Amino acid sequence: MSTLVGNWKMAIADGCVRGDRLCLFNVSPKNAHVELTFCATGEEPLGPYRATVPAQRTSDLSLEDLAASDALSPGTPYAVAVVSDMPVIVQLTHAHPGVRRSAA
Repeated sequence: MSTLVGNWKMAIADGCVRGDRLCLFNVSPKNAHVELTFCATGEEPLGPYRATVPAQRTSDLSLEDLAASDALSPGTPYAVAVVSDMPVIVQLTHAHPGVRRSAA
């Protein structure tokens, strides 16, 4: 559960795998403190991982930027829960856009 006050919440269920990128855009005039939790079928959740996105700026992150590589299951698609104390827009960019992923 989040420890942030005044939460903005969103989830990305598209399946984030190694190499994919999350672009977080902070639309507010204050720094955004963000918590990301990665979940996959049959596995324990990873996180929450914390990041700060400067006011009216973007931050480009990957799962590898946040989690220790030994915590990641190769080829496993993860859903992402995002909680922030300021409004943020989150975009998932797949490393290989032509590759279809199976449902988790």
